[in-house]
Formats: sequence, C-alpha cells, structure tokens
Amino acid sequence: MDISLQQKMIDGCRRGSAKAQQQLFETYRNKVFAVCLRYGRDRPEAQDMLQEAFLAIFKDIGQYRGEGVLEGWLRKVAVRSALQFLRKRNPLRFAEDYADQPLDAAISVPDADLMSESILRFVQELPIGYRTIFNMHCIEGWPYPEIAAELQISESSVRSQYSRACKQLRSSIEKHLLTDIYRD
Repeated sequence: MDISLQQKMIDGCRRGSAKAQQQLFETYRNKVFAVCLRYGRDRPEAQDMLQEAFLAIFKDIGQYRGEGVLEGWLRKVAVRSALQFLRKRNPLRFAEDYADQPLDAAISVPDADLMSESILRFVQELPIGYRTIFNMHCIEGWPYPEIAAELQISESSVRSQYSRACKQLRSSIEKHLLTDIYRD
C-alpha cells in the first residue's frame, strides 16, 4: 500500500471516520485474523478475538507513531487483545516454575508435507498456556523476558512452557505422520 494512502487511512481512523476504519479493516483483517486464529481454540473464538482486536486498534490508533511498519503494530495489538480475551474467559493458567529442571535439547520436527491447516489444528489443540507462549515466541517473535513481563510469570516458566509446547507439537505431528503411513 502506498505510504501516503496508508497515512490518510490512519489519519481518518484517528478522526473516527467509519470509511477509514472500514478500509483499515478490509486491508488488514486477514492478517489480524491469522494472529487471532492461532490464539483461539477454534474459528468462532478467533472471530470474537478479531472483533475485540479491531475495537482496540480503533481505540488506540492514536498511539501508533508511524515508527516501524503498521502491520507490526497491528499484530502486537492483536496479540494483546487475544491475551486479554483469554484472560476474561478463563484466566491463563501456567504450570509451576520449572527453574530446577533442565531445558530439553532443541526439538526437531521431521520433514513432512503437512498442510498449514493441520499444523494450525495441532497448535490449537495445545493447552492454553502452551499455545499462548508458543505463539508469542515462535510465531510473533517475542523474546522470553518480554513474554514473562506480559504474562506476569517467571522467564524460566516461559522457557519451560515453550519447551513443553514444542514437545507436544512434535508428538502430535509424529502421530499424524504415523497414521498417514499406516493408512496407505
């Protein structure tokens, strides 16, 4: 999108223009929905998160200073909205602090031609704490200290939850691959 058109859209949203808000929504809804879909347990929950995310985006658009890419700012607002949505529904529960336990070695996933919908389904099946931390670190690229601060848990808990999420995903993918092998 042309920078000047994008700026006009942002300025219109700041003024509360319904047309500008509709244009922003139409332009970025798929990308924001993809974020929400990873945090939600299913499509209807992700759609609810999408609505909450855009309400927050329109309310907070004045905070976007034009530094960095607009899409990155929108994704960050969407993540925070999704977390807030999850907290309202069911407070995020994380396992106890595993500081005394060593982290597992790096997880490797076997090469496979998995469809993105299958991978998304595996991520959605993770327990809410694992899913949240996996998305924040692996997909959104948040560093461990920032995740710990946002979720108000220790950094070692974040690392442990991420490691366990990777293990569970690997196990789900391996089961899926074995099922496909024996099905043929």
